[in-house]
Amino acid sequence: MRRAATLGLLVALLLPQGSHSAPTATTGYEGATRIQGVRKQVEALAGKDAQPAALREGAGMLEAELAWLAQPQPRELGAGNDFLYARGHDVRFDLARLYARLGDKEKALDTLEAMQRFAWLPNAAFGLESNEAFAILRSEPRFASVLARGRIAERIWKGPAAGVPYRERLGVEQRIAGLTQFWSEARASFVHFDHVPGLDWNQAYLDYLPKVMAAERTEDYYRVLMTLAPLLQDGHTNIYPPPELADRFFARPPLVTELVGSRVLVRRVDSASLAAQVRAGDEIVAVDAVPVRRFAEERVAPFVSSSTAQDRKVRMYGDQLLAGDGRAPLALTLRDAKGLVREVRIARGGYQDVRSPTRFAFRMLPGAVAYFALDHFEDDAGVKAFVAALPRIIDAKALVIDVRNNGGGSSAFGTELLGYLSAQAVPVMPQYVRVDAPHMRAQGDTLFWRPVNGSGSADTRQAQPRIFQGKVAVLTGARTFSAGEDFVLGFRALGRGVTVGGATGGSTGQPLYMQLPGGGTARICVKRDLTADGKDFVGKGIEPDVEVPETVEGVRAGRDAVLERALAVLKVH
Repeated sequence: MRRAATLGLLVALLLPQGSHSAPTATTGYEGATRIQGVRKQVEALAGKDAQPAALREGAGMLEAELAWLAQPQPRELGAGNDFLYARGHDVRFDLARLYARLGDKEKALDTLEAMQRFAWLPNAAFGLESNEAFAILRSEPRFASVLARGRIAERIWKGPAAGVPYRERLGVEQRIAGLTQFWSEARASFVHFDHVPGLDWNQAYLDYLPKVMAAERTEDYYRVLMTLAPLLQDGHTNIYPPPELADRFFARPPLVTELVGSRVLVRRVDSASLAAQVRAGDEIVAVDAVPVRRFAEERVAPFVSSSTAQDRKVRMYGDQLLAGDGRAPLALTLRDAKGLVREVRIARGGYQDVRSPTRFAFRMLPGAVAYFALDHFEDDAGVKAFVAALPRIIDAKALVIDVRNNGGGSSAFGTELLGYLSAQAVPVMPQYVRVDAPHMRAQGDTLFWRPVNGSGSADTRQAQPRIFQGKVAVLTGARTFSAGEDFVLGFRALGRGVTVGGATGGSTGQPLYMQLPGGGTARICVKRDLTADGKDFVGKGIEPDVEVPETVEGVRAGRDAVLERALAVLKVH
């Protein structure tokens, strides 16, 4: 705290007439970053036990930032950079807090009202209520108005029946409200309507109205509603039932199945007790006496939200094939490698000996090749696991990173991992959102695409202290999805090595989540991502440098053809 106070005093001494001023910035990011630094200085200067002189000094520093933001150049920069524009809101929040601590109610209220000309944020309203600095304002009518305005956005965007809790039967008006909410949010924000050029979204709404009106039980209602999102053919656009119904929709035995060629095979059995009935390599011929391909098309496909043919196959013949009502057992017709056919009856759930696959796997392969597999970027656990193995990886001749089962998460963790493969800045892929401003629509039906701030540039991470310099291969497949694909794009943009396997799932983006009546949820993809050179991959997938098709014989033999080919490509002996 003392160091920050000294810095603030030095700034004050350098300015004429005791005022504060802010230096210029040439880009929106530069200005936003600098202001964030000033906010941190003020936070340290005006700590809990700060005296009035320190509070006034901090207020002067923030006032200088607002004066700078009001100048023509920063205003123009802020118009094209959301991060800089948002600082006009955040600096005023900080400044109002200092005014309140100094006992100047009028200045505090004036500043809060000016803050809301930038944004109405529920989180800011919560901060105003919970922060004791604003206790002096809580009896003021103007403060009550500020709080009310802060919650307007939350009230507007919350669905009209979103807060209705689970019950066995929802009212017809509530069911219609849920349909309307998802339909209207997609109409306003979905970014891939060009992937479904034949879809009449307005007609879809009219078609579903009588369906949801007739579905009186909540279970039936969601069974209908869950077939709406797949019409948009996007892996990041889905509708999910309430948790109370999860076991009626998603219960599935601990089997990993997939379509290999024209056959549906059991790839893995994750329960010892189930392995007594079903074995890896078995072909599923029929489900509940229905030929498996017809079963998948008729009973599974209507509920599959997917962006590509390869992702659709993964979901139809893998993730969703055997999912259903946990109360209803499955009858499977199986054919083994010798051609012998048998019937088994298995439960969808209740297994007490399920073996969960390892989320991160590291091992050394012959030829001093390091192998690292990770199946998600949901948190930094994968990066930590990689760093833990880094001493051995650094000494390896080559490295294989397996993201064939990486379902995504946050792209930031993938970028961080790439920092251990190259000192180059990782390109941030071009990203776009829709801008359907009403004042533009008033002049004619118009839909603009606006670049997301920072996209198409390079990340600003610091280089890692130790970087692997050897050959690298990344294994990909149809289950490489979302942030897993962002990792592959970054790897390829760096030119760091070769990709081996199959095309990725072809779906990434920012999903917008919403609550639906009865406790269900939904999401809609609202951000469009491109490759580094501005090409589409959503709806297509990222093709590998070296394609390796799976074979029935290979699966039954327990071979990993993709890994074998990667080792051959790396030519490490």
